[in-house]
Parts: sequence; C-alpha cells; structure tokens
Amino acid sequence: MSSGIPSRYVPTEKVLIGGMGEVLVCQDTNLDRKVAIKFIQDVRHQRRLFDELTALQKIRSKHVVQIFDVFLNEADRRVGIVQEYVSGDDLQSFADRSSFSIDEYLKVLYQISSGISDIHAQGLIHRDIKPNNMKFDQANIIKIFDFGLARFLGKDDSTLGFVGTEGFAAPELYRAGLVSFTNAVDTYAFGITAWYLSGEEIPKALLKKPPHLATIPSFSSIPLGIPDAIVKLLDRTLTEDATERPAMSEIKDILGNYLLHGKHRGLLVYRDKTYTLETINQRVKLDVTNYGSIHIKYDGFNFLVDAVNGSVFVNNQLVEKGQALPKSCVITLEDNSGGGKRLFMTFDISNPEVVL
Repeated sequence: MSSGIPSRYVPTEKVLIGGMGEVLVCQDTNLDRKVAIKFIQDVRHQRRLFDELTALQKIRSKHVVQIFDVFLNEADRRVGIVQEYVSGDDLQSFADRSSFSIDEYLKVLYQISSGISDIHAQGLIHRDIKPNNMKFDQANIIKIFDFGLARFLGKDDSTLGFVGTEGFAAPELYRAGLVSFTNAVDTYAFGITAWYLSGEEIPKALLKKPPHLATIPSFSSIPLGIPDAIVKLLDRTLTEDATERPAMSEIKDILGNYLLHGKHRGLLVYRDKTYTLETINQRVKLDVTNYGSIHIKYDGFNFLVDAVNGSVFVNNQLVEKGQALPKSCVITLEDNSGGGKRLFMTFDISNPEVVL
C-alpha cells in the first residue's frame, strides 16, 4: 500500500478500513505531523472520492477535518487525499460513558451543530451524519469527516435508490425512484445522533425502514433534563415534513446561548455615561425628560426591553416591550413635544465564546 505515495509521507503501522475507503496513517516528514491518506477500495467508487475532495476544499471549520494535499498513487493510479489525522475516539465513546452532565451533553451537541452549520453555509449536504463519522481530537474538539456521500444543494441533490445509513437516514431518502433531498437530511441525522448520544435507547419506531415518526416520544422523556427550548428544537429535527425541521444554524445558536447563560455583557453608552449589564436580572433604566424612556433587562440569555415609554426606536424600528435587543444597535428617543429632536445611544453585547 505504501508504494507509489509521495516520499514525504512515511506510513505508520496503522491502517483504518471503513465503508468504501481505506485510510493509511502516515507521518508527514516535511511538517512533522501525522496525516490520514484516504483511498477508495473499489475504483468504481472513485467519483465519490472526488466528491469528498470538492466538498472539503470549500469548508473552513474547526469542526470539520482539513484537507492538506492530493496526489496520484503511481503504483495503482488511485487518487489519495491527505487529510488531518484525528487520533481520538469517535462519538460512540461519549454515549458509552456511564454518566455525564447535561452541560457536557449540550457541549457535544453544540460542536456537532456548529460543524454541520458550517458545512451547510457552503451549500453542502453531508448525507451521512452519524456518531462514527465524528471524532474527538487531542484537544477534545469534535471533527466531522467522511464526505464521500456529500452533495451540493441545488446542483446534485437527488439520487436513484436509497443512499445513506439506516437508522440515521431521513424518511424522504427511502422513497422509490429519483429522490430529491435538502440539507434537512443532515438535520434529521443530527436529531437521531442527539438521541443516541443521550445514552438512552433509540425508540424502535426510529429504526424502522422508513422510520415511523408519528409515534416517537419527545426528547423531554430523556432523563438528562434537557431545557424546554432545546427540547422543542430537537423534537422538530425528527419531523416527517423536511421543511419543518430547523436550520442547523438555529440549533447551534440556541445551544450556544444556553451554554453561555449568565456570561454575556451589555454596554449602553449615552453621551458621557456608560451603563453595564452583566449580572442576571440586572436592569438599566434610562429616563429622559421630554423624550421618553427605555428599561433594559438581562435574563441570562438575552437583553430584553423591560419597559418603554414614548417613541423609542432600535436601528430605526419602533421598539416594543419584551423585544430582545440585537448584538449591536443604535437606540433613538424622539422628542415627544413635537420638536423633531432626537437623542441617540448605542448598545453593544459582548461575544463570549463557548469553552469546550
């Protein structure tokens, strides 16, 4: 296997075989790092290797394996893709743990949803999201790999016959004839993966071919204590109608918000005064004679308009009580005497990162 590959890649004893591909672990002597070189066992499936190459070239995400090099193996004329080597365990190791906290569980889901969201942002559909197509690296960062079934949304998003992994494949993939699909198939697979990683047995209705979605229980039945807002999104990932499944970016955002509960910081600047909100349930009350008032409350997740009086605008839109403020905005108070004067203030929210 080692003959025909560039001399800079020195094979180790490790060869990984799975699905249609063979992966040779090598030491890159030029950059002093381990790499994984992927070949396709059956040359009839060579096209899928090129699909994977095309997909990986487009994606820049810390939760997706990187591609470093491509070469033609002179010995057998097969193309090899040199990828980032991820040395850790796949995600089955997480589900097999005897216990873990809700925080640990949500962090894993956040990483997966971030990776899938980055994939979708490039117009790609992975089509084979499942726990053993993801690994933890040395820094405990989850990496998604195996793009052999990847397709481009709006370009080659249809197939003849079933393609995917049973148990993780969305119901629309089981249809007869030419099957069209969207990135919602990845959202569905994410939902199944979320159930699997909870450590609870996947409902038998989900393992049918195709799955019977009308009878499945809610994620609220999982004893981890998943927050209600996240339960609602996870339940929607497993809907029969693909258009009702949430975008992965929406899932990523709400998971990140829960993991950052109480860690945001809001800064309101008005003239020469600065007001800071960074404690849960803290309020800032700004009342200006002849102009009205706005009160802002931090609930641990969002900065909300707690009270408003007069003509108050946020980014030129009339504001209402209960409205969440955007990460950066201009708040305007109009003179209620009819003089046409305006007062301006800025509001900015810090961008803390989820610590993995």
